[in-house]
Amino acid sequence: MAEPVTEVAAGSSSYKIEWRGNKVFVQPLEPEATTNLFIWTASGRLNYELVAVQSVADAQFAIDEEPAPKAASAVDPRPEPASDPAAMEQAKLATDLLFASRPVRLVGQLKRNRVQLVLKDLYRNSNRIYVRYAIQNDSPTPYEPGSPAVFTLKSPHSSRSLYSLSASQITSDRLRISDDGEMAINAIEAQSPTSIVPPGGAALGLIAFELPRAAQHSGPTVLRFAFPSDGAGEVSAYLVL
Repeated sequence: MAEPVTEVAAGSSSYKIEWRGNKVFVQPLEPEATTNLFIWTASGRLNYELVAVQSVADAQFAIDEEPAPKAASAVDPRPEPASDPAAMEQAKLATDLLFASRPVRLVGQLKRNRVQLVLKDLYRNSNRIYVRYAIQNDSPTPYEPGSPAVFTLKSPHSSRSLYSLSASQITSDRLRISDDGEMAINAIEAQSPTSIVPPGGAALGLIAFELPRAAQHSGPTVLRFAFPSDGAGEVSAYLVL
C-alpha cells in the first residue's frame, strides 16, 4: 500500500488475513476459495478479488504496492462513490469473525472411520451466534452434508460443571449431557460446504442464528448441531456456549 493500512476484511471466512504497516498477508484456509478483500487506509478503501492457487508460481500479487508519484496539479473531478451500508456491515462482520471469534476446544475423541463434524470457532454479537465448522470425511464413501439443523437443549446438566466447558465441543465418549428435551433454532445465515465431500476430504461452513428467548437464561447454553447420516449414524456435535 502507498500508506499504512488501518483495517482489512474479507467477505468470507475461507481466508486468514493479517496486516502490518502497509503490507497485507493472506492465507487461504480451503482449496479453490474465492472472496472479496477490502482494505482501508486513511485516504479511502480498496477492493481486491482473492482466488486460491495451487502454487506460489501461479499467484499474482498486487497488495504490497509502492507509492505512486503524485501529479503536480492533478485533480479528479469525479465525486467519490457513496458508501454501501450493507457492504460496510458485511465487511465489519467479516473482520469481527476473523479477529474477535473464540476458538472452540474439543473435549473428547472423534470417532474413527466416520464423517466428523468439528466446530472451529464462534463469535457472539448480543443474541446472535456465528459458528464456523469443518466437515472431515474419514469414511470410505463420499458424503453430502447440506446445512446443519441446530437445537438448544432444555435444562442441560451433567456430572461435570458446564461452566468450565464454555466454548467447548463435547463428544459422547468423554461426557454425557442430559436434558429435558430440545428446541429447534432457525438459521439466519448459512454458508454450507461443497455439495460432496470426498473420502479423505474436508470442507468449511458457517452458520448464524439467534438464541430463542427461552434459551436466554442465566445458566450455560448447550447446542446440538445435526447433519444427515453418513451411513453409520447421525453426524452431530454438542457445543457449550
